[in-house]
Amino acid sequence: MIFGIGVDIVNMDRVKRMIAQWGDLFLRRVFTEKEISWCQKRIRSYECFALRFAAKEAFLKAIGFGLRSGIQWKDIEIESDINGKPYFIFYRKAKEIIESSQINHAFLTLSHDKPYAVANVILEVRYDEGCNC
Repeated sequence: MIFGIGVDIVNMDRVKRMIAQWGDLFLRRVFTEKEISWCQKRIRSYECFALRFAAKEAFLKAIGFGLRSGIQWKDIEIESDINGKPYFIFYRKAKEIIESSQINHAFLTLSHDKPYAVANVILEVRYDEGCNC
């Protein structure tokens, strides 16, 4: 059963400007070390960062609490499997909320067409006939 859906669109040029203006201060506030390392290996690293930023925003919309829940940007990490399919890894407060909400899967799709990056997130819970959800 669907718990929540989130979509976010980001202007990649805006992210490029933020990186140029704030550098590591911006990157280390929003992204994990793994994400920074992964994206910096890309030719257009700002596109990679924009996609991950959109994914984090889309997740926060899907969960329904946003940053006011105590989730920090780095509590949400985006990785890719060997085929390039993106997926989430949750830490600290994000993991706590995922577990307490009984969310068993977070579907994530990413796409970009300059100048935009878009992320779609669907959060799924196991359906229980006794559930009042």
